[in-house]
Amino acid sequence: MEQDKTTKTEMDDVLKWHFFNLYCLALSDEQFDFTELQTLYSIGVEHGITSEQINQVVLTANITPTIPATIDGKVECLYDLARMAWADGKIEPEEREIIKKCVIRYGFLAENADAIVDYFIASVKENKSKSDIINEING
Repeated sequence: MEQDKTTKTEMDDVLKWHFFNLYCLALSDEQFDFTELQTLYSIGVEHGITSEQINQVVLTANITPTIPATIDGKVECLYDLARMAWADGKIEPEEREIIKKCVIRYGFLAENADAIVDYFIASVKENKSKSDIINEING
């Protein structure tokens, strides 16, 4: 059987860590909403990975913390985290805190973290695309 050309055969460490973070964010408010699950798998499709691969990551938790190397990679991850947080139509304080921790972990200045989180949440609420944000930042 031929594999779908849009599906990756293997997830790299950055992507595994990213999906583990998305899953943890969804659990942070102790209510794993169906829309969050849909968003998780939708983001997987956008990254060319299957639901089985995502399940493997979140069920094994044998993941090495790995930060995206490029600013575009960091933007993509932060955007996805904001999407996951907003999936149920509200941003819980726990979700916001996880995004903020990722902002700082990704090397952004701590004093800018709240503004960066606000920017990504606002962008998701306005339905900006990742490419729009990347172009805006690189612009």
